Amino acid sequence: MQAHTLLKGLEKIAASADIPMLLCADFNSVPGSAPHSLLAMGKVNPVHPDLVVDPLAILRSHIKLTHQLPLVSAYSAFLRGVGLGLEQQRRRMDPTTNEPLFTNFTRDFIGTLDYIFYTADSLTVESLLELLDEDSLRKDTALLQSGPLII
Repeated sequence: MQAHTLLKGLEKIAASADIPMLLCADFNSVPGSAPHSLLAMGKVNPVHPDLVVDPLAILRSHIKLTHQLPLVSAYSAFLRGVGLGLEQQRRRMDPTTNEPLFTNFTRDFIGTLDYIFYTADSLTVESLLELLDEDSLRKDTALLQSGPLII
């Protein structure tokens, strides 16, 4: 519902001013989740598994979780582009969601939570930072270590 509220507010801004939009955030939602589906595809299927449990009736059935903004994931440029090093970057992407395999790498969770979306009718991706590979992150034990460091 938070993503829906955000997008409806952005739609109002877009209706009053013809401006490009860049939406960067940690949505605490994995690719394929209801918030990601809303952002990436402009809608959420009413029978999406994330909508089944709604103890506060926030996601009332009469609310259509949709938006009209032409949002595209910036990371999808890796899958569309050609050039030096892109094949390596494509291996670090999930082709079914057009998102990186991970943007968060901890001992307890490896996955994507962070996103960059832009309005494709007014912006284009010029470049992106290189996605890191899992092996490189595993070598840096400081990223995986928990507890105090005793010297």
